[in-house]
Amino acid sequence: MLPVGQRPCKTLVIGIPRGGFSLYTSVIESLCQVFPAKGELQHNVMSLLVNGLNDTIAAAIRDVFARHGLQDRMIYNKNFQSLHGGPYGLHEDRKRVYYRKYIGLVGAGDFTLNVAHPRIVGEFTTVVHSHYDPPLWAAMPEYADYVKFSPVRIPAGILNSACFSLNALTSEYLQRFFPDDMHNDTYRNNLALYKLSDMTFFAGLTDFLKGFFDKLIPVREHYHVFRWEDLILEPIKTIKAVGLALNLDVKDDAAQTIWKQRDHVNLTGHHLHNYRVGHGKVGEWKTTLTNHHLEMIRQKGIEPIYKEFGYGPIEYLDETQYTDFQKTLDDHIKRGEICDPTKDRDLFTFAFNKSNINSEKFPFRRYPWKTHTQLERSCFTEQALEQEIWEIAESTAAKVNAALEPVAAANFYEQRTANAALDRIERCRGTFDPTSNQMFDNALNYARELTRRYFAPVSVGTAGNA
Repeated sequence: MLPVGQRPCKTLVIGIPRGGFSLYTSVIESLCQVFPAKGELQHNVMSLLVNGLNDTIAAAIRDVFARHGLQDRMIYNKNFQSLHGGPYGLHEDRKRVYYRKYIGLVGAGDFTLNVAHPRIVGEFTTVVHSHYDPPLWAAMPEYADYVKFSPVRIPAGILNSACFSLNALTSEYLQRFFPDDMHNDTYRNNLALYKLSDMTFFAGLTDFLKGFFDKLIPVREHYHVFRWEDLILEPIKTIKAVGLALNLDVKDDAAQTIWKQRDHVNLTGHHLHNYRVGHGKVGEWKTTLTNHHLEMIRQKGIEPIYKEFGYGPIEYLDETQYTDFQKTLDDHIKRGEICDPTKDRDLFTFAFNKSNINSEKFPFRRYPWKTHTQLERSCFTEQALEQEIWEIAESTAAKVNAALEPVAAANFYEQRTANAALDRIERCRGTFDPTSNQMFDNALNYARELTRRYFAPVSVGTAGNA
């Protein structure tokens, strides 16, 4: 049995979007299931409360849209509606994590809402994971004993995937308004033609990529680095190597089972378009990128990143072997013209990259943090509605965090301090919407019972005569 306070299988994954992040995180989560369930009381109480308040902030936001009669035009993927849903990073105070929620309205654009919670909420999932700041996570003493991973991929492949990817906003829009045609690859191809012919846009993606690796490489020794290509080409061998990093002896049949469940399938829940059906092949970028893109990659100083992770020097493509897609791009780039065949401008707006681009060169509105929330990357044309949503998110997040912060701050290894924390949480009863109040009451009541049983004396019986 694990000592009191020890977390089994403590793992951390920090990786760039489209670099094998979701795939490796899923593999590591599966490997961690060989350990006993997390056992310490604080984590279990926090899990109960997070589940109880999971929909509280999202419900308040949905109500704003509904009051204005706009619920049918709201684009708000369910992945972002859970309390701990969306990509997250360390808040600047390092005591909290913030989750990015992407919210849109058909005909009015979208914005990013960041919501901060106590850092322990980020440990609610099996694997702590983020796209941002590898040096910060590596330096945090709270994660000193975590096994740290960072998936990587050849930079050309990351950038190509970023241009063909559809984010969760776009996925929600297609699911809602084009359910019978939502996996038509024409949408991706047309959007990619814009992203790959607008060299300012491509430069934004490239700058973000370089910024991430410039932070990762100096702290690389803190992370187990695994390449996406190795997992695709040699999945069994690579999964076993990941297992060894976790001090696990993974047998071939177990690795085969793990890979069979993850081999080129969607791994992102309600975001149905994260995986592009029929794609995800090593070297596929050679049929879509052009030498213009490779030259920009070289000029941005990314070739050392290639060499750092064993991809060798940048090799230019044979232009006589260009595909029709590449020929179209090459022609537009040479003429200095952007190819933008997407007629549906809502689709275009929602599909603009939100989490893996240096966005400073684009006309988004950005606001400073309130106490619990921040708005950024906004192109939302209904600014009064935008501010109303932000205000309700801020006030509701304040109530949620009032219930979570006593758990984060308390010592749950002593009965007196554990009960004192629950007493402070009691003050939050009745402060939420009716549904959340009931969920919260149930969670808190169960937390009380769990705590009582956790500290209950163990009775030892005396065996009678046979």
